[in-house]
Amino acid sequence: MAKRKKQVEPSTRVSARRNVPGMLAGRPTVGGVIALMAIALVIGISGGYLAFRLGGSGVPEPEQAGPDPATPLRARLLQNPQDVEALLALAHIHLDRQRLDDAESVYRQVLALQPENVEAITHMGTVLLGRGQAIAALREYDAALAIQPDYIHALWDKATLLQQVMQDYPAAIRTWEAFAKAVGPDSQDAKTAQRFIGEARQAMRNASPIDKASGRPS
Repeated sequence: MAKRKKQVEPSTRVSARRNVPGMLAGRPTVGGVIALMAIALVIGISGGYLAFRLGGSGVPEPEQAGPDPATPLRARLLQNPQDVEALLALAHIHLDRQRLDDAESVYRQVLALQPENVEAITHMGTVLLGRGQAIAALREYDAALAIQPDYIHALWDKATLLQQVMQDYPAAIRTWEAFAKAVGPDSQDAKTAQRFIGEARQAMRNASPIDKASGRPS
Protein backbone atom coordinates (compact mmCIF):
# COMPACT_ATOMS: atom_id res chain seq x y z
CA MET A 1 0.00 0.00 0.00
CA ALA A 2 1.26 3.44 -0.87
CA LYS A 3 2.60 5.71 1.82
CA ARG A 4 0.32 8.42 3.02
CA LYS A 5 0.75 12.09 2.29
CA LYS A 6 -0.88 15.01 3.98
CA GLN A 7 -2.03 16.49 0.66
CA VAL A 8 -2.95 14.45 -2.38
CA GLU A 9 -4.08 14.98 -5.94
CA PRO A 10 -7.39 13.65 -7.23
CA SER A 11 -7.75 10.22 -8.83
CA THR A 12 -10.54 7.66 -9.26
CA ARG A 13 -11.58 4.15 -8.48
CA VAL A 14 -14.82 2.31 -7.89
CA SER A 15 -15.72 0.88 -4.52
CA ALA A 16 -18.38 -1.59 -3.34
CA ARG A 17 -19.68 -2.25 0.13
CA ARG A 18 -22.32 -4.31 1.93
CA ASN A 19 -25.00 -3.66 4.49
CA VAL A 20 -23.67 -4.34 8.01
CA PRO A 21 -26.48 -3.79 10.53
CA GLY A 22 -24.70 -5.80 13.21
CA MET A 23 -21.79 -3.37 13.23
CA LEU A 24 -23.82 -0.48 14.55
CA ALA A 25 -23.85 -1.70 18.13
CA GLY A 26 -20.07 -2.09 18.11
CA ARG A 27 -20.33 -5.90 18.25
CA PRO A 28 -20.25 -7.26 14.70
CA THR A 29 -22.30 -10.30 13.80
CA VAL A 30 -20.85 -12.98 11.54
CA GLY A 31 -22.44 -11.15 8.63
CA GLY A 32 -20.93 -7.92 9.85
CA VAL A 33 -17.47 -9.44 9.99
CA ILE A 34 -17.87 -10.76 6.45
CA ALA A 35 -18.98 -7.31 5.31
CA LEU A 36 -16.01 -5.71 7.05
CA MET A 37 -13.77 -8.08 5.13
CA ALA A 38 -15.46 -6.97 1.93
CA ILE A 39 -14.80 -3.34 2.82
CA ALA A 40 -11.18 -4.15 3.61
CA LEU A 41 -10.75 -5.90 0.28
CA VAL A 42 -12.02 -2.85 -1.56
CA ILE A 43 -10.35 0.06 0.23
CA GLY A 44 -7.75 -1.61 2.44
CA ILE A 45 -8.26 -1.79 6.17
CA SER A 46 -6.38 1.47 6.71
CA GLY A 47 -7.15 2.92 3.36
CA GLY A 48 -10.15 5.16 3.22
CA TYR A 49 -9.55 7.98 0.80
CA LEU A 50 -5.79 7.47 0.68
CA ALA A 51 -6.01 3.85 -0.43
CA PHE A 52 -8.69 4.81 -2.93
CA ARG A 53 -6.52 7.55 -4.31
CA LEU A 54 -3.07 5.98 -4.20
CA GLY A 55 -3.69 2.24 -4.24
CA GLY A 56 -4.05 -0.12 -7.11
CA SER A 57 -6.68 -2.65 -6.11
CA GLY A 58 -7.03 -1.26 -2.61
CA VAL A 59 -6.13 -4.62 -1.10
CA PRO A 60 -3.34 -4.46 1.50
CA GLU A 61 -0.28 -6.05 -0.03
CA PRO A 62 1.25 -9.00 1.79
CA GLU A 63 4.44 -8.26 3.63
CA GLN A 64 7.34 -8.67 1.23
CA ALA A 65 10.74 -10.16 1.94
CA GLY A 66 13.38 -7.50 2.23
CA PRO A 67 13.91 -4.38 4.31
CA ASP A 68 11.12 -3.62 6.75
CA PRO A 69 9.87 -0.06 6.07
CA ALA A 70 9.22 0.30 9.79
CA THR A 71 12.93 -0.09 10.63
CA PRO A 72 14.08 3.41 9.58
CA LEU A 73 11.06 4.90 11.29
CA ARG A 74 11.94 3.21 14.56
CA ALA A 75 15.50 4.49 14.16
CA ARG A 76 14.18 8.01 13.75
CA LEU A 77 12.05 7.60 16.84
CA LEU A 78 15.04 6.45 18.87
CA GLN A 79 16.64 9.77 18.00
CA ASN A 80 13.46 11.75 18.56
CA PRO A 81 10.49 9.99 20.22
CA GLN A 82 8.34 13.04 19.44
CA ASP A 83 8.80 12.84 15.68
CA VAL A 84 5.13 13.03 14.72
CA GLU A 85 5.74 12.36 11.04
CA ALA A 86 7.61 9.14 11.86
CA LEU A 87 4.97 8.12 14.39
CA LEU A 88 2.19 8.56 11.85
CA ALA A 89 4.09 6.64 9.19
CA LEU A 90 4.74 3.79 11.64
CA ALA A 91 1.10 3.72 12.74
CA HIS A 92 -0.02 3.57 9.11
CA ILE A 93 2.26 0.58 8.50
CA HIS A 94 0.71 -1.21 11.49
CA LEU A 95 -2.75 -0.40 10.16
CA ASP A 96 -1.89 -1.60 6.65
CA ARG A 97 -0.82 -4.88 8.23
CA GLN A 98 -4.06 -4.99 10.23
CA ARG A 99 -2.20 -4.78 13.55
CA LEU A 100 -4.96 -2.71 15.05
CA ASP A 101 -3.71 -2.66 18.64
CA ASP A 102 -0.23 -1.56 17.56
CA ALA A 103 -1.68 1.08 15.26
CA GLU A 104 -3.95 2.42 18.00
CA SER A 105 -1.04 2.62 20.44
CA VAL A 106 1.04 4.73 18.06
CA TYR A 107 -1.86 6.96 17.03
CA ARG A 108 -2.45 7.65 20.72
CA GLN A 109 1.19 8.67 21.03
CA VAL A 110 0.61 11.18 18.26
CA LEU A 111 -2.52 12.49 19.96
CA ALA A 112 -0.68 12.84 23.26
CA LEU A 113 1.70 15.18 21.44
CA GLN A 114 -0.87 16.82 19.17
CA PRO A 115 -4.42 16.33 20.47
CA GLU A 116 -5.93 17.94 17.37
CA ASN A 117 -3.99 16.00 14.75
CA VAL A 118 -6.79 15.23 12.30
CA GLU A 119 -4.81 12.55 10.49
CA ALA A 120 -4.39 10.54 13.68
CA ILE A 121 -7.99 11.11 14.75
CA THR A 122 -9.34 9.98 11.38
CA HIS A 123 -7.21 6.85 11.38
CA MET A 124 -8.33 6.08 14.92
CA GLY A 125 -11.78 5.93 13.37
CA THR A 126 -10.48 3.42 10.85
CA VAL A 127 -9.00 1.32 13.66
CA LEU A 128 -12.42 1.24 15.32
CA LEU A 129 -14.14 0.38 12.05
CA GLY A 130 -11.69 -2.45 11.61
CA ARG A 131 -13.01 -3.81 14.90
CA GLY A 132 -16.60 -3.47 13.73
CA GLN A 133 -17.33 -0.40 15.87
CA ALA A 134 -19.06 1.73 13.26
CA ILE A 135 -20.69 4.26 15.58
CA ALA A 136 -17.43 4.85 17.45
CA ALA A 137 -15.64 5.24 14.11
CA LEU A 138 -18.19 7.84 13.03
CA ARG A 139 -17.53 9.79 16.23
CA GLU A 140 -13.82 9.93 15.38
CA TYR A 141 -14.51 11.15 11.84
CA ASP A 142 -16.82 13.83 13.25
CA ALA A 143 -14.17 14.82 15.79
CA ALA A 144 -11.64 15.32 13.00
CA LEU A 145 -14.15 17.34 10.97
CA ALA A 146 -14.99 19.51 13.97
CA ILE A 147 -11.34 20.58 13.93
CA GLN A 148 -10.94 20.79 10.15
CA PRO A 149 -14.30 20.72 8.33
CA ASP A 150 -12.72 20.37 4.89
CA TYR A 151 -10.35 17.50 5.77
CA ILE A 152 -10.92 15.31 2.74
CA HIS A 153 -9.79 12.03 4.30
CA ALA A 154 -12.31 12.26 7.13
CA LEU A 155 -15.03 13.40 4.71
CA TRP A 156 -14.40 10.44 2.43
CA ASP A 157 -14.32 7.90 5.23
CA LYS A 158 -17.41 9.36 6.89
CA ALA A 159 -19.39 9.43 3.65
CA THR A 160 -18.41 5.85 2.85
CA LEU A 161 -19.37 4.67 6.32
CA LEU A 162 -22.72 6.47 6.23
CA GLN A 163 -23.63 5.19 2.79
CA GLN A 164 -22.22 1.72 2.61
CA VAL A 165 -22.40 0.55 6.22
CA MET A 166 -25.08 2.56 7.99
CA GLN A 167 -27.09 3.27 4.85
CA ASP A 168 -27.95 6.74 6.12
CA TYR A 169 -28.32 8.09 2.60
CA PRO A 170 -29.34 11.72 3.35
CA ALA A 171 -26.36 12.16 5.69
CA ALA A 172 -24.09 10.42 3.19
CA ILE A 173 -25.21 12.77 0.42
CA ARG A 174 -24.48 15.83 2.56
CA THR A 175 -21.03 14.47 3.35
CA TRP A 176 -20.26 13.63 -0.28
CA GLU A 177 -21.29 17.15 -1.22
CA ALA A 178 -18.90 18.57 1.36
CA PHE A 179 -16.18 16.28 0.04
CA ALA A 180 -16.78 17.41 -3.56
CA LYS A 181 -16.58 21.03 -2.48
CA ALA A 182 -13.32 20.38 -0.60
CA VAL A 183 -11.58 18.64 -3.52
CA GLY A 184 -12.94 21.07 -6.11
CA PRO A 185 -16.07 20.61 -8.19
CA ASP A 186 -14.14 19.98 -11.42
CA SER A 187 -11.83 17.32 -9.98
CA GLN A 188 -12.10 13.66 -10.84
CA ASP A 189 -12.71 12.86 -7.16
CA ALA A 190 -15.68 15.22 -7.14
CA LYS A 191 -17.09 13.32 -10.11
CA THR A 192 -16.66 10.09 -8.17
CA ALA A 193 -18.49 11.68 -5.23
CA GLN A 194 -21.32 12.68 -7.56
CA ARG A 195 -21.60 9.08 -8.70
CA PHE A 196 -21.92 7.93 -5.09
CA ILE A 197 -24.54 10.64 -4.54
CA GLY A 198 -26.45 9.26 -7.50
CA GLU A 199 -26.25 5.76 -6.04
CA ALA A 200 -27.49 7.03 -2.67
CA ARG A 201 -30.44 8.80 -4.28
CA GLN A 202 -31.30 5.69 -6.27
CA ALA A 203 -31.18 3.60 -3.07
CA MET A 204 -33.56 6.08 -1.44
CA ARG A 205 -35.95 5.78 -4.38
CA ASN A 206 -35.78 2.00 -4.18
CA ALA A 207 -36.57 1.90 -0.46
CA SER A 208 -39.93 0.40 0.48
CA PRO A 209 -42.67 2.75 1.80
CA ILE A 210 -42.21 1.33 5.30
CA ASP A 211 -38.49 1.89 5.16
CA LYS A 212 -38.99 5.43 3.88
CA ALA A 213 -41.39 6.19 6.72
CA SER A 214 -39.09 4.75 9.35
CA GLY A 215 -35.86 6.02 7.87
CA ARG A 216 -34.50 2.45 7.74
CA PRO A 217 -32.79 0.98 4.67
CA SER A 218 -34.79 -1.51 2.64
